Amino acid sequence: MLQPNPDQPLSDAEQSTARPVAVEPHAPALDPNWRAGRKLAEARRQRGWSLDQVAERIRIRREFLEALEDMNVKLLPGKAYALAFLRSYARELGIDERAIVDQFQDECALSREDARKPIRNPSSKPHRERPWLAAAVLLTLAAGFVGWRAMQLGAGGDAVIDAPTTNSAGPQGAQIVAPERRVVEVRALADGWLEARGPDGTVFLSQTLRAGEVYRPDASPGWTLHAQDGGAFEVFVDGVPAGPLGQPGMPVLGRGIDEIAPLAQAGLPAPRS
Repeated sequence: MLQPNPDQPLSDAEQSTARPVAVEPHAPALDPNWRAGRKLAEARRQRGWSLDQVAERIRIRREFLEALEDMNVKLLPGKAYALAFLRSYARELGIDERAIVDQFQDECALSREDARKPIRNPSSKPHRERPWLAAAVLLTLAAGFVGWRAMQLGAGGDAVIDAPTTNSAGPQGAQIVAPERRVVEVRALADGWLEARGPDGTVFLSQTLRAGEVYRPDASPGWTLHAQDGGAFEVFVDGVPAGPLGQPGMPVLGRGIDEIAPLAQAGLPAPRS
């Protein structure tokens, strides 16, 4: 009986059978009762990957992946980008993309951006259950009357009238002093996505502004601005330049509107027009 010679090379057929066969990694074991964010985190841990490793593999920033796992939509740059990031993440983890996207949208507020209203100034929309509702309505009507009178007297351009600061009667005869309001303008230098959120997380604007368009958000405390490219927008406070919204080419995540100050106020010379 012939014995194999260890010094004799194997034939092509023998080599093909001798090679180890690559085995595709099995799908992660996930409980169907888990929330979408936990499924992402558990699948990543089963793969033995850190957030930094996944971010390097699929070229998505670590904080966006972490926001997907925490289901914190406030840190995600809009619905379109968030869903694209989610699909790439699920594909890398070996999770059913369609199922995880549907579940994610059902469990968080991403879908509320679909029926967004046109650009408007949300300062006239009072919050629910506020005791000074009547006073806010009176101030809004007064501001509209002053603006109408200004146009009647020949005021040109996009002049913005501040809300009156005089006392007005509130509920049960209480005197309410309207705080001094700043006028904040966000001007698009190029086409770019911009989002404005109220103190309670309500999205008042989430859309692409065209170059030259101006948006005037509410400058009250707690309002925030979000943008895909901070360099695509320039901010003005009471007509005074306050610089770009953020770094060119970098996203802006939750910049407080009430914290924006004119360049001259910050001790810097205002740029010439």
